[in-house]
Amino acid sequence: MKNLWTGLVVVLLVSLTASSINMQQISHIPLFNGSDAYSYLVDQCDFGPRPPGSDNLSLCRSMIAETFESFGWDVTLQNFIYNNTECVNIVVKWGSENNSPIILGAHYDTRPPGPSDPGSGVGANDGASGVAVLLELANILPNETRSSIEIVLFDAEDSGGIPGWDWIQGSTFYVSQLSTDRRDSINAMVLLDMVGDINLELACEISSIDSLQDSIWSVAYQLGYNDTFIDVKRGSITDDHTPFLRAGIPAVDIIQYPFPSYWHTLEDTPEKCSAESLEIVGEVMEVFIVEEADNLPRFPPDPPILFLMSAIVLVALAIPVVYAKVKRD
Repeated sequence: MKNLWTGLVVVLLVSLTASSINMQQISHIPLFNGSDAYSYLVDQCDFGPRPPGSDNLSLCRSMIAETFESFGWDVTLQNFIYNNTECVNIVVKWGSENNSPIILGAHYDTRPPGPSDPGSGVGANDGASGVAVLLELANILPNETRSSIEIVLFDAEDSGGIPGWDWIQGSTFYVSQLSTDRRDSINAMVLLDMVGDINLELACEISSIDSLQDSIWSVAYQLGYNDTFIDVKRGSITDDHTPFLRAGIPAVDIIQYPFPSYWHTLEDTPEKCSAESLEIVGEVMEVFIVEEADNLPRFPPDPPILFLMSAIVLVALAIPVVYAKVKRD
């Protein structure tokens, strides 16, 4: 009877702590340089607004590709047509590796102006910040770790709601081109979106896979960044991680939410961002990749909330019965 009592208590505790931070000791000393990342952010913004199909985006794409190549990475351009517009995803790999277990993503386009929409201007936070972190990661990651990741920069993410356009078209196309074997080889997809704000606070995005999210937040806590990576759930966001989730690939969206007041306005400029914020996110991702890539499991889907609630209710109902039985014994 005591064993049954102990088992019920354990089940209850596991149910209640399923999404808690899993603290693990880390040993890698980060090399990520926030000032360099901020320079990459400014470099993108210097091209001006970069909506899909624009000359500005084409010029920025060339700069991004050349920068990755200067660090020794192979760059492939994945072309597709959406709404009669030529769009291009940037796919970055280390050597000929095509089965990297981790995909790191960001979008590199900016929102175009619409009928009653100013667009996002140069998109310093909304677009350039995630790309900036990935460029610096590509520069400083140890060579022996680089084949563990594939970097994808998505086009046509940010035009939803404008006539003829929908959201997340680059990531939707990318996922549609994956073979079954390639889908099965991806253990985690991590999206960086709006990670440069000068007052950055990153809550847990609701649709992201909890176990993957917890692994990243654990690294942040070990590095002392719990004021930036906060253990609070806020918002379910349609973003470039969504097509991966729909395809059964574990994915997490690291994104600032609520969105800042300058989101999708002409005020989304480099002055709203900071090298410190980029460095915090970059260090967390660097340690996560270096320490977890080789041993990363394929993160299981989150259990349905109704299942967890039912389990808790059943345990709660059983406790008085077991207690009465134990007392009689």
